[in-house]
Amino acid sequence: MKLRNLLLSLAAVCIAQASFANGFQVLLQGTKQTGRGNVGVGYGPDASSLFFNPGALSFLESTQIQVGFSPVMSNISYRGLEGSQKYQSTSPMGTPFHAYGVYRPSAESPWAFGLGIFTPFGSTVTYDHDWTGRYSLQEISLQSIYIQPTVSYRIGEKVSVGAGLDIVTGSVVFQKSNTAPGGDINSKIEGNTLQYAFNVGVFAQLNEKLSLGVNYRSGVDMKVEGGDATFNVPNAYIAGVLGMAEGVNTDKFNATLPLPQTIAIGVGYKVTDKLALALDFNYVGWSVYEALEVEFEEFSANNISFDRNWQDSYIINFGAEYNALDDLVVRAGIYYDTTPVRDGYMTPESPDANTIGLTVGASYNIGDHFSIDAAFLYNTKEQRENVIPDGVNTGALNGVYKASAMIPSIAVNYKF
Repeated sequence: MKLRNLLLSLAAVCIAQASFANGFQVLLQGTKQTGRGNVGVGYGPDASSLFFNPGALSFLESTQIQVGFSPVMSNISYRGLEGSQKYQSTSPMGTPFHAYGVYRPSAESPWAFGLGIFTPFGSTVTYDHDWTGRYSLQEISLQSIYIQPTVSYRIGEKVSVGAGLDIVTGSVVFQKSNTAPGGDINSKIEGNTLQYAFNVGVFAQLNEKLSLGVNYRSGVDMKVEGGDATFNVPNAYIAGVLGMAEGVNTDKFNATLPLPQTIAIGVGYKVTDKLALALDFNYVGWSVYEALEVEFEEFSANNISFDRNWQDSYIINFGAEYNALDDLVVRAGIYYDTTPVRDGYMTPESPDANTIGLTVGASYNIGDHFSIDAAFLYNTKEQRENVIPDGVNTGALNGVYKASAMIPSIAVNYKF
């Protein structure tokens, strides 16, 4: 058995951030937006516009602070093409969060300055130790934090622009088993990264009823350099076959995942003084992800490549909100998220498919300065069969996949 076969599926760790982005792309960066179907580009500026459209920040009336989090309870099921037994993921609850501070020098000032900290990528996927796909994946855990200083400027009464710099930190841990003559080899790789991206936007309040927005978020190459790889070889026989030592073996690896650019446009319209409707369209450039390349320092002769061949995708978001009472706003929405993963290219950590999301939410004002937002999102993916095409090397697993997630969200706001 060659070391190449031993290490082949380890590289799948590097796409995990992508799998959360489109695999469970829920845009949990604003509870108000979550409640109205993740609509936030061209309607309803608040502190979380720092993420959705920084151009809208200078339309805020005052300095604001917002903090929120969204527990993610996800489930992935798998069964073989010919079998009936189902395997369920045992993933713990994820806890993405967001925090924003926006400073407005005065209501008349054309400037707004902000700082955001949020987690647009990050999840944990685990399966039972002895599940049938243990040679592809047993556990993957990743964390990423974006720090975004932002500035916005209002041009006249109707139009504003804004831009932010994204400082991206991330870490990842991946574990799986590897089959070998005489026993399984336990493997683990982990690494950290620091990268940079940017976010720009334009917002226009054309009249009292109609608003428009455009937002662009740049792509970024997520590089892991000098990551740690550990292989626990159980006996001398396997060690001799692989040319490794019995017990713990270590190596370093380098890998790069190109995350896509996103272009979003949005429109909002106040039907009445109490009722408003909004629509967003997001185009995600996933076609940059053609292959996953991994280089090992000691085992350089066994450098590997996974075929990905992803395609660009899009998301349509629709939402509504209604001022039910003087201090109470209620919301609802729906979105449709197309998958970038082509047929035959699914993997256990990214069993992606076209997704429908349903949302509800509300906000309640407590006095003149303090308010609470709450929302709930349920998204479900189409059941999808995966058959790896001939001549394609994806590290994937043939079978039938189904995934869904339930996500409550809560945030608190303070206006100075």
